[in-house]
Amino acid sequence: MIRITSALSDDYVYQFNTHTREKAVFNQTGSWGSIRIVTIELANIRFFVVDFEGNKTYPVTVEVDTQCLMMVFTLSGQSQPGLGRLPFCEAEHCCFFSPGHLKFKAALQGNLLLFVVCFVGDSLKKSMPLPMNPGQLNLLQTSRPTTLQMSQVIRGIMRNIDKKGNHHIYFEAKALELLFLKLEQVAALAGQPAKSFLKIHDLDRIYQAKSIVEENLLNPCSLIELAHKVGLNDFKLKKGFREVLGTTVFGYLYDLRMDKAKLLLKDGKPVREVAFEVGYKNAHHFTAAFKKKFGYLPSKINKLLSLFVFLLSLID
Repeated sequence: MIRITSALSDDYVYQFNTHTREKAVFNQTGSWGSIRIVTIELANIRFFVVDFEGNKTYPVTVEVDTQCLMMVFTLSGQSQPGLGRLPFCEAEHCCFFSPGHLKFKAALQGNLLLFVVCFVGDSLKKSMPLPMNPGQLNLLQTSRPTTLQMSQVIRGIMRNIDKKGNHHIYFEAKALELLFLKLEQVAALAGQPAKSFLKIHDLDRIYQAKSIVEENLLNPCSLIELAHKVGLNDFKLKKGFREVLGTTVFGYLYDLRMDKAKLLLKDGKPVREVAFEVGYKNAHHFTAAFKKKFGYLPSKINKLLSLFVFLLSLID
């Protein structure tokens, strides 16, 4: 069971246990603001989307009375001190491991959008390399940047969270992918004992560069131009971007273009038009890039979707 309580709302906010197996929506408002929690509950895996808007600090206590790994991703907003000793910072995430009982404080401020995934019971036993040593736990339970791959997984879950049918198969696969990416990040950090060469103001500039890339899919800057715009040299931008986001600047641009292209193709737009909308002047170059990313031609996407829907109908 996970229980969230707050003195601002009669000492009770929200709780769930392992017996519930459906989507749940919780809403609460008061003089302090409002909070909305959407939950997707699978067998031993839980997703929470927490949307908080407050005009004052909202202190809460989180209690976990089962073995649990909780991953908390801040999608937007910032709050200090945040969860336990870790602040909520946009584009970052933190993890907490409960061996059986855990209780910690949190503080919500301003406008926050959080995505939380919890692994409990059998899902945790099968997926986590338990027991973890103190060094691994310390790396796990430290605030870290949310990589591009993690963001893509979360965006996919958020896009499908209101859909009905057999999406529990999709959600479970994505939850395990998110856990895999986190464990890979921990393993990489364990193999790199040296501290990051980036300073706090450098991180701000890396995120500024990330935003510029996102806003200029059609006419991207060169690496030198991007570095000048954010006030970094190209070496620090290149190395820092990979450290923070887990990919290169142009790798990030490529992934953004392909993700947008996939959505446009699902909406039925023709390949040539999609190629232009994501910044490719040559449709053949776009087709080659798309196949390299996803393993199939862009013209096949709706056929694959139809096959997937048919297979899900057989499960029903």
